[in-house]
Amino acid sequence: MDDPELSPAAPPAPPVLVLGASSLVGPYLLDRLAARDRTGVCVGRRPPAGGTVPAPGFGWLRLDVTAPAGWAVEPGAAVLSLIPLWLLPPLLPRLAGAGQIVALGSTSVLVKSGSADPEERVVAQRLADAERAIAAFCAGTGTPWTILRPTLIHDGLRDANVTAIARFVQRFGFFPVGMPARGLRQPIHADDVAGALVAALGNGLVAGRSIDLPGGETLTYREMVRRIFVALDRPVRILPLPVGLLARGISVVRRVTGVAYSPALFARMNQDLAFDGSDAARLLGYAAQPFRPRFSASPRESSAP
Repeated sequence: MDDPELSPAAPPAPPVLVLGASSLVGPYLLDRLAARDRTGVCVGRRPPAGGTVPAPGFGWLRLDVTAPAGWAVEPGAAVLSLIPLWLLPPLLPRLAGAGQIVALGSTSVLVKSGSADPEERVVAQRLADAERAIAAFCAGTGTPWTILRPTLIHDGLRDANVTAIARFVQRFGFFPVGMPARGLRQPIHADDVAGALVAALGNGLVAGRSIDLPGGETLTYREMVRRIFVALDRPVRILPLPVGLLARGISVVRRVTGVAYSPALFARMNQDLAFDGSDAARLLGYAAQPFRPRFSASPRESSAP
């Protein structure tokens, strides 16, 4: 039997480069990486407030990913990209030395390609084009790549989905839905997305794959809204209205929530946006939490069970 003291030590884990660390998922991802003693660099245009470090073991590199000049990734580093997927392909030549690239995409590539809103169709096309460009580039460089496609991300703080609905409810005490609002949803907490990203690190099972990340529960749009009322401790006042009428009032919703919603939003309340999470469970050990929204002031509080 080999003497443990003479056995060669395991090689250190490669550094992690986080693109878009200030995004919705960023704080949860950095917490998870730090908890695993991973180290690396966060890249972005705006450094953390007060000059603080993003997380233990992580430095900050101020960089505009749309104009990286002569910058290049540290050879062998694992890249976790949280930036909009269509911004990644132009940056790929600067990432040619990476040991792995894991990028956050969106199931919008699947559901918005046939939208009645031309702007949403453009988004879906940009996502699809980006996925193809990433796969082609990484095939040429021999870089393992993975694209994770979450569904409806929320964190109870600043997301444009669940928190935006809560903001409307807090202001008006009711929420309008396109009747009957029975389209299926699988809201996913930002911390679960972060967990999937970390599980993809060094995971050869997910190389060369695009993987859907649904939330831990499938429920109707109306039920999702009801649970937001309950979480806010407000009387449940859901107002079902004809989709066409609601679409004409979209400007009111935009002003209240601050989110540039598409008029197609209300029609989609009756569209099933549910995805198969079996690949994520099998390859990543992924098990997302059920939808129990909380609205709090810190990422750690909002992700608590």
